[in-house]
Amino acid sequence: MAPCAWPPGRVLDLTRLLPGPLAGKLLADLGFSVLKVEPPGGDPMAALAPEAYRFLNGEKEVLVLDLKGEEGRAQLLALAKGAVVLLESNRPGVMERLGLGPEVLLGVNPRLVYARLRGYPDVPDPGHDLTYLAEAGLLGRFPWRSFQFADLAGAYALALVALKGLLLGGGVYEVALSEAVKAVAYPPIPFLDGSVLCYGVYPARQGQVALAALEPHFWARFCEEAGLPELLPAAFSPASPGLPPYERMLAFFQEKSAWEWEAWAKEKGVPLRAVRG
Repeated sequence: MAPCAWPPGRVLDLTRLLPGPLAGKLLADLGFSVLKVEPPGGDPMAALAPEAYRFLNGEKEVLVLDLKGEEGRAQLLALAKGAVVLLESNRPGVMERLGLGPEVLLGVNPRLVYARLRGYPDVPDPGHDLTYLAEAGLLGRFPWRSFQFADLAGAYALALVALKGLLLGGGVYEVALSEAVKAVAYPPIPFLDGSVLCYGVYPARQGQVALAALEPHFWARFCEEAGLPELLPAAFSPASPGLPPYERMLAFFQEKSAWEWEAWAKEKGVPLRAVRG
């Protein structure tokens, strides 16, 4: 069977900051040609976090358009005629006030997938990753100071609805960040918090290693290859200072650097990696 090809055409990415551009990057990674349309002032992410901006938009062509002006609006309408997807993340009503709302754009291209990213469904309340995590009950479970989980959930949801729209032949689709993160707010899973011997982060002679030998066969392989058969029944023992099994693990990982342990794990088939960053 021949591989399925996406419809020819371009993705117009009108979004800024993190979740929308990340959705555009996901579509670019799938092989779509993505044109990022920025206002004259640019995307604030370029100044706030240049490295993140490059990560999100490095594969995209960038075009500056002033959509408040007649010429800019005309250019976007012309681009929309040949596009397959348009991503936007403006506050509710902004695109309509510009004369570029879904009805207008689908009027010039009925098969366009118009994918909107919002903070909340049906209300214009402002928000950001931090508030969405708080409302979803996830603030205490994720490292919000360094990782934007709600934005990530919204980006994947936006990319998915864009693909859904393509399969259905166009239309308007909306993703609310507040709901996207709730959709993945699964209950805590025991033993995945680093509290047991077989699944956690350990200091090495240099750096740290992450050991994820959760399944019995992986833990058995680790114990065998590490020469620690006495720890075989202790997989789910508490990873608490002072307890002999945990102290034995600490001593073991002090024998090599994190990178040496990673090389060893790859050779032995043990789920372990050095901690980057």
